[in-house]
Amino acid sequence: MVPTKTMSLETTYRILAVSTRPESVDVLASGIAGGDAETRQRCFRTLAIRPCHRSHELLIENWTKYRDEIVEATTTHRERFAATVVTELETELIHGKTADAEAGIERAKVLTQIVSALAIREAMPQLIDAAWKNTSHVVREYCVDTVLVLSNTWGKHARRQYAGQRTDPNVERSRLALTAHLLDCAKNFQKHRNEQLLDAFLVLSTWNDPALRSCLENESPCRTLILRRLRSSRLQAVMELLAGFIRRRTIPECVLGLMLQRCDAMYCETLLEVISPEPLPVTLANLKEFGLPDCLRGGVSLLRTLGTDRDSAIAHAYTMAMQHAPETIAVLLEILERHRVPTANSEHACDSVSICLSRCEVPKLDYWLQAVHSERIDAMLQPSADENPNTASGAVASDETTADTTDAAQGFSLSESFEDRAAEVCLRLIRWAQSSNARFAKPAKRLLGELNINNMLPLFPTLSTDVRLRIGRMLMQIDSSTLDVVRDGLRHAVMRRRLEAIEFAQTLGLVELMIEPFKMIVHTDHQRARLAAAEALGTATCDSSANLLKELTTSPLGSLRDAAKESLSRRGIAV
Repeated sequence: MVPTKTMSLETTYRILAVSTRPESVDVLASGIAGGDAETRQRCFRTLAIRPCHRSHELLIENWTKYRDEIVEATTTHRERFAATVVTELETELIHGKTADAEAGIERAKVLTQIVSALAIREAMPQLIDAAWKNTSHVVREYCVDTVLVLSNTWGKHARRQYAGQRTDPNVERSRLALTAHLLDCAKNFQKHRNEQLLDAFLVLSTWNDPALRSCLENESPCRTLILRRLRSSRLQAVMELLAGFIRRRTIPECVLGLMLQRCDAMYCETLLEVISPEPLPVTLANLKEFGLPDCLRGGVSLLRTLGTDRDSAIAHAYTMAMQHAPETIAVLLEILERHRVPTANSEHACDSVSICLSRCEVPKLDYWLQAVHSERIDAMLQPSADENPNTASGAVASDETTADTTDAAQGFSLSESFEDRAAEVCLRLIRWAQSSNARFAKPAKRLLGELNINNMLPLFPTLSTDVRLRIGRMLMQIDSSTLDVVRDGLRHAVMRRRLEAIEFAQTLGLVELMIEPFKMIVHTDHQRARLAAAEALGTATCDSSANLLKELTTSPLGSLRDAAKESLSRRGIAV
C-alpha cells in the first residue's frame, strides 16, 4: 500500500507535467535549485515530459551542471525533449541566430552533448550538414564527433542485425537515408577535407547497403577515398566492416585486396573476432579460396602474441587457407601446448584442433627427411617419465601433468632452421600418436603416414649413421609393423631389399631378434649378403648370434671366415 504522502507527491508532479500555467516551470526550477538529488530527478523528468519549450530550455541550461542526472531522468521520457533539441540545433547550427559567437559555440557544444548522450538520431541530418558547412571550426568539430559516435553505435547494432530482433522498417529506412547523406558528403570531400565524415559513412554502413555497394562498384575519386579509409582507419567499426567481408558470399574485388593485405595488429584481432571460434561455412570457403590474410601470417610466432581466446579462430583460418603447409600443423600443436594447463577456452580450442588436424594434408616424405637431419631430434626422442599429453576431459593437461624439461615441452623454439621446426613437429606428432586420446592420436598417426618402414628402407643405405639411428628409433615408436617388415625384408627375394633390412637391423640393434632369418642368410645367401650379415651379427649380444659366428669361422669362404672372426673380436670373444 502506497503511503498517502507519496501518493500526494506523485500527484503533484503529474499535475505539473500537464499544467499550462507558466508558474509550473518556476516551481520545477526552484526544485532543481534547492532540492536534493531525488527531487531534482523528479523535476528533470517532469520538465522532459512537458510539451513546453521553456521547460526543455531549462534542461538545456542545467545540462553542464547536472548532466548525468538529466540523462538518467530523461532516457525513457525523451521524445518531446529530443524534438526541442533538434529544433534548437537547426536554429543554432544552420541559421546561426546567436548574436554572440562565443555563446553560440558554447550552446552548440551543449546541444551536441545532449544529442550524443541521449542518442537523438533525428538530429543527425543537421549535424552532418553542419559538420562541413558551419562557419565555425570548433562547431564543426563538435558536430562531426557527435555524428561519429551516433553512427558508430547505430551501425554496429545494424551489422549485428539489431541483436537478433526484428528490424524496424522505419529505423532501417532512416539509417539508409543517412548513409546516402554521408556518401554525398564523401563526394564533396575536396570541399571539407574531413576524414571523420568518411569514417562516419563506413561505421554506419552494413555490407548490403545500396550506398556502400554503389560506392565500391563504380570507379571514382570517392571510391578511392573510401578504400583509403578502409586501409588506414584505426576505428574498430571500420576494421569490423572491412574484416566482415570475409563472411560475405560476394566480395567486391577492390575490397578483397584490402581485406587480405591489411596487416596491423588491431585489424588482426578484429579479423579473428569476425572469423570466430565457430566459423560460418562461407567464411571457411573464402579462406580456402583466397588464402591466408597477411595479418594472420607468422604461424607459431604470431600465435604467441595472441590470447588463448583466439586459438580456435586461428586454427580454422590456417587449416582452411594453408592445409598443405607443415607450419599449419605446427600452429595446431602449439595450440595444444598452450592448453597444457586448462583455461576457460581450452575445451573449445581442443575441439577445434581435433577438427582442424583432420583437414591438414599429410606431409611428404621429404619433409620428414629434413626433420631427421636436425640434432634437436636426439634430445627430444628421449622419453620423459612425467610426460602425459592426455586428459580425461579432452583438454591437453591434467592434474597429473607436470612441466616437461625437454625443449619440445617448452613450446616451439624461435630457431629459423627449417630442419629444427620439422623435427619439433615430428616429435610432437609422435607423442600424440602414442597417446590414448583417440581424437588426437588418430589424426597424428595419419599425418605421420609417409614416415613408415616401407618408405625408409630403400633410403637407408644413402643416409649417415646418425640419421639412420634417428629414423629407426622413430619408426620403432610409430610403425607397429617395423619388426615384421624387417623380418620379411631379410627373406625378400631381391638381394637389395635383404641388404637394406640387414643394415636397418644392425643400426637399431635388432639382430638378436632376427636370428633365424640371419642364419638362413649366412648359410645360403649370396656372398655379399652373407658378409653383411656376419658384420651385423657383431652388434648382437646373445649366445645364439655368437654361436652362429663361430660356425662361420670354419666356412670354406675366406672372406666370410675373416668377417666372422672380426665380428667376434669386436665382441671380445676369442676364436
